[in-house]
Amino acid sequence: MSIQKNLKKMATTAALLALPMAAMAATGPWYAGGTLGIGNMSGFSHPLDVTVFGGYNIPAHLGRGTLAVEVGYDHLGTFNENGLPAGESASVKLQAIEGSAVYSWPITRAFHVYGRAGLATWRASATASVTAGGVTYSASSSSTGVDPLLGVGVSYAIRPNLAIRGEFRTITSTSNGSVDMFDGGVVFSF
Repeated sequence: MSIQKNLKKMATTAALLALPMAAMAATGPWYAGGTLGIGNMSGFSHPLDVTVFGGYNIPAHLGRGTLAVEVGYDHLGTFNENGLPAGESASVKLQAIEGSAVYSWPITRAFHVYGRAGLATWRASATASVTAGGVTYSASSSSTGVDPLLGVGVSYAIRPNLAIRGEFRTITSTSNGSVDMFDGGVVFSF
């Protein structure tokens, strides 16, 4: 193999390896990320909440802030009911798909506060069981709904394309109470 062919292969390999680095250095209007946190529903345990999301920063600036649209998937975990007598159990497994508008205000170049408003479509699967006289009776059901989603948070840009965020979100249902989420995570812009 000639030196020229080897140099071409090395240059092509180097260019292919540099593409992800170039993409990481460039920031664009799109972003994606994930968070971990704790879910809270009155009277139940506090399971781990896992969220993945993506969004688009709308180029127009509104005052000092920016507006984005964001969609995400929440696996809110299994909430176990607290304080039941021995032999009784109840739990609710909850997941949601969210869509919201996010308005962000810069405090400094790297530090932002934001608020969100949108809707969450959720699915809950409930199970309950009672053991009496050595026999266990159980029941299960599931339900779905669409409810308002509200939230506030802060983000800090570690690099132009990488930020960390912490936020509080709530899915408010007039009939079932609310599910609150306290999350922290990362956001990657591209």
